[in-house]
Amino acid sequence: MTKIELHITLQPQVLDTQGEALTRAVHDLGYKQVNDIRVGKVLFMTVDEASDAAVANVVNTLSEKLFANTVIEEYRYKIIEDEETK
Repeated sequence: MTKIELHITLQPQVLDTQGEALTRAVHDLGYKQVNDIRVGKVLFMTVDEASDAAVANVVNTLSEKLFANTVIEEYRYKIIEDEETK
């Protein structure tokens, strides 16, 4: 089994209103050195497939069909643990 960490964020050109609100709140707290906050999602899952290519196919298919709105979001994932290598 392969453990996956999937990050979904708005594309850089898309206005991130949550990030802007957080940036203003952080500045209001006196942390002017913190800027350009972007908000996203992190999903963790296990995928029971034999090969890295099969894992990639599952993660990419689910990301594009279910997890991410690819018109305005982008995604990336990494393998955080592979049971075969333990």
